[in-house]
Amino acid sequence: MKKLGILLTFMVIVSHSLLSNGAEPGFRKILGIWEFTAPNAPQPYNGGILTLKEVDQKLTGSFTVQGQSLPIPTIDFADNILSMEFDVENSPISLKLTLKNGVFEGTTETTNGQVTVSAKPATQDAK
Repeated sequence: MKKLGILLTFMVIVSHSLLSNGAEPGFRKILGIWEFTAPNAPQPYNGGILTLKEVDQKLTGSFTVQGQSLPIPTIDFADNILSMEFDVENSPISLKLTLKNGVFEGTTETTNGQVTVSAKPATQDAK
């Protein structure tokens, strides 16, 4: 009977550790600082820094353009697609970037037309 109790306790501990390791958010692989370019976006929004962080086990982000930080209120990462919704000068932007070979790429429709966006991990100089 004692062996059964020890075995049962061991199985519970092992299963709990497996569940907690398996529940790690998939967005952790994209956390950090990314340099983005949007060549056909109006100045100054044609380039800057995209910062992706984890806060309270949730993905958060912001864009930094010419030293000014713009928060990203709605952000999600699933199936290698980073989805974001934010405002630029009171214009809503919905942007989806696909992660492929370590680089994000995507397009969005704006009031000024279609904008192509790409982002790559920042170099040490950009940090």
